[in-house]
Amino acid sequence: MKPRLLLCVLALGMGVSVGQALPMAVPDTILLPDSLGPLRPPYHLAFGSSTDNIYVASESADIVVIDGNTFQRIKRIYTGTPVGGALLVSQHNMLYCSYPQQGRIGVIDCATNTIVGSIQVGTRPTLLCYSTGSDKLYCGDTIDCTVTVIDCAANALLKVIPVGSGLTATVYDPTTTKVYVATRDAVRAISCSADSIVANIDEMKSARGLCVNKRRQKLYVVPRSLAIDSIRVVFTPSDSVIAAMPGTNILPRLACNEVTDRLYAVDMEGGSVDIYEFDCAQDTLARASYGWVCDVSVGLFCDSVHNRLYYLYERDAFGFLLALDCETFDVISKTYVGVYPANLQADPARQRLMCIGWSAAAAALTVFDYKGDSICPSGGVPLCGWVGNMYHNPATDRLYYWWGLGVGGVGVIDEQSNRVVGQAFLSQVNLSQVTYSRTSNKLYFHALRKGLGVIDGWRDSLLRVIPMGSAAGALTLAGARTGTRCTVPPERAFARTSLWLTAIPTQWWER
Repeated sequence: MKPRLLLCVLALGMGVSVGQALPMAVPDTILLPDSLGPLRPPYHLAFGSSTDNIYVASESADIVVIDGNTFQRIKRIYTGTPVGGALLVSQHNMLYCSYPQQGRIGVIDCATNTIVGSIQVGTRPTLLCYSTGSDKLYCGDTIDCTVTVIDCAANALLKVIPVGSGLTATVYDPTTTKVYVATRDAVRAISCSADSIVANIDEMKSARGLCVNKRRQKLYVVPRSLAIDSIRVVFTPSDSVIAAMPGTNILPRLACNEVTDRLYAVDMEGGSVDIYEFDCAQDTLARASYGWVCDVSVGLFCDSVHNRLYYLYERDAFGFLLALDCETFDVISKTYVGVYPANLQADPARQRLMCIGWSAAAAALTVFDYKGDSICPSGGVPLCGWVGNMYHNPATDRLYYWWGLGVGGVGVIDEQSNRVVGQAFLSQVNLSQVTYSRTSNKLYFHALRKGLGVIDGWRDSLLRVIPMGSAAGALTLAGARTGTRCTVPPERAFARTSLWLTAIPTQWWER
């Protein structure tokens, strides 16, 4: 192409006027990884027993609805404003979202996935906490220094409770029907029946983490100070501090196993992490697992059914999910979950864990099952764009791309309709080299640490992974050729812009 014509094409692609030249159709835009478009981090996850859907809310705006069985994106809910928090109340099958920039709580009907209302609550609502005993939603406002009480049956504001500045965490105790709020000056205990503060626990200032043990009626608090006794124990019926448990720098990552009477915490000093196990009956340190090297501690969850502890952390941008046997404290498995992990949510009813990364170019939600003897990825869905190269199938005019980074899958684009028509989940795939067979119309690619992946070019489906281990290297196949990269397809030119793909008609290049 001549330089002048290339300049015209680029100018039109950026919306720049070039007079009366080239009066033609606007190029089509294919939103990747599907027609619902990308969703930018940070994210909030919400799910519940009343629906199989998983809701991923973005702090940049909007909510994507994901089918929890097929892991397909089924709808995008346009909020028009960033979402500061999301909580699903299964009793009413409603999703409540905080809108910090508008001072409102949005209400979404999970049966239809439509916005059915909003509630004005203050200046900057963020924290959400639900009381099952009183059917009320408690919303913390970091600017107004208040907690707003909402009647979930009527979706109406009931009361505004001043709690003080520096709100950091909330938790609900069903045995005493109280909501505990961590503030700069104290931990406040709010009665859900009277909707008023009934106790101020002044010993815990600027607490960072709260965790309730319903069986023992205890509240565990991680204060901000780096004192030797780093976890305070509160007896919830009297709201009094009854013990302090040791630690150097306990992070706000607490997990409780009420079956075995154990509390787990993460203590981080420099780049080394120790995992502590506390006896909830005696309020003492039982044992520890020392010396785990990591950069960021992301999440902690205890599976009381199998008596296992799961710890998500980041090391050199890579995320790993560590599984510990709580009986022996031995490591069961260490699973790679992608880059920049930032969220770990457990769904105990379905015995699965959900992880989300914060890489803007390759974010994905990955779901892991822990039902059996080991944890394994069971599904995933892309949240942003694709990774690496795309490949053209000359027999069917399809484009194949890889979404996610380290965990993710393969997506398929129909070049005639410019739409995503297929998506398969497979962890640890490398599409840097794809070999295409003209005879069988199949594509072969390297599935990292798994073997050789095979895609049926007619049905756009993943047929199988041939076990070869990590020894699978460069792909060569008799009578086959390497797939054509999408940057030079036979009929169209494709240009990548941020997180989407633009298809430019052939006529533009001919001019």
